[in-house]
Amino acid sequence: MTEHTNLSEASRLLQVSQKTLRRWDKEGKIKTIRTAGGHRRIPSSEIDRLQGIVAPERTVTLAYCRVSTQKQNDNLERQVGRVLEYCNTNKWQVELFKETGSGLNDNRRQFKQVIERVAKPDVKRVVVEYKDRLTRFGFETFAIYCSNLGVEVAVIEQAEHKEFEQEFSEDIISLVASYSGRLYGKRGGRKKKT
Repeated sequence: MTEHTNLSEASRLLQVSQKTLRRWDKEGKIKTIRTAGGHRRIPSSEIDRLQGIVAPERTVTLAYCRVSTQKQNDNLERQVGRVLEYCNTNKWQVELFKETGSGLNDNRRQFKQVIERVAKPDVKRVVVEYKDRLTRFGFETFAIYCSNLGVEVAVIEQAEHKEFEQEFSEDIISLVASYSGRLYGKRGGRKKKT
């Protein structure tokens, strides 16, 4: 996400006057944006450029693979193979994240690591086989988060467009199945009193 600095702070960082910064803006030597009130703001990338600081090149691809249950571990390995093959075909430098857990569970360890890792300046993209491998709900929110950080999200297999009713019913079934599993899973471990 691009941060912006006001003229007084930019003046202090660059050790030039605010008048010089205004002149540079008029001459096109520096890029600025204007706020709703008409005030100049200078992107941090411009400050870095003028200070000679080079941003690290984005080269890392985060590959994320997930299945819901232990019974699907064979599918997880096939999924890993397909995703890594896709990345290798494109000659991308890859970091692999794989796990077993529900796509409705936001508390997945590897998923959290991907979210933290996306914010690093060397990450270029996140790759998943299908959108629902990353998360059952909120994929678009994740994509917007990545986009704001300058990271793209690549989905290898695009599912066919579904009718609203079909997609809605599948979402409801996923929710019911997930919460039923949690509810009955908790009851299954209790000892019954006689």
